[in-house]
Amino acid sequence: MLMLSQGGLVAAFVLTALLLLGVNLYSNFSWQIKALLVVAVSAFYVVVYYSLPPLMGWPADERLPKRFNLVATYVQEPDKKTGDSGQIFLWVTDLDSGSGIRKPRAYRLPFANDLHAKVVEAGTKVRKGIPQLGEVVDENLGTMGRPSDETSRGQESTDVDFLDLPDPLFPEK
Repeated sequence: MLMLSQGGLVAAFVLTALLLLGVNLYSNFSWQIKALLVVAVSAFYVVVYYSLPPLMGWPADERLPKRFNLVATYVQEPDKKTGDSGQIFLWVTDLDSGSGIRKPRAYRLPFANDLHAKVVEAGTKVRKGIPQLGEVVDENLGTMGRPSDETSRGQESTDVDFLDLPDPLFPEK
């Protein structure tokens, strides 16, 4: 499959703009159709602009998988000077997905002191070669399996536990 880099995408946009310019200058279309083409192409540019970051590997703000294998961690602690609240980045592979090939994905979580301690400990173990299994703990679930506080959405109340994965047993030769 052919993959375009950012330079290829810029070249495609320039070519599209030149084609649109040619249509607007040398065609006999009415000005309403020409204006509609300009608006459509401009909307296309905006859609592509907001669609590229997830494709380029930026972390997702989605919920973590229920069970996952921890690949890497990065913690950005809160900064009082800039007012940044801090973030925790996890690179994980989903263990509950049905596919045989599991590709890692980056997730962004808001900074919390207890989660920070768990992530630092798990990250240290991963760097030492001890694989880590992560499980999302739903402590805030009410009686019906929904969050008891419906106003908090997304990653606001995520709590994660990490467990050491045992070494796989390989049969002797």
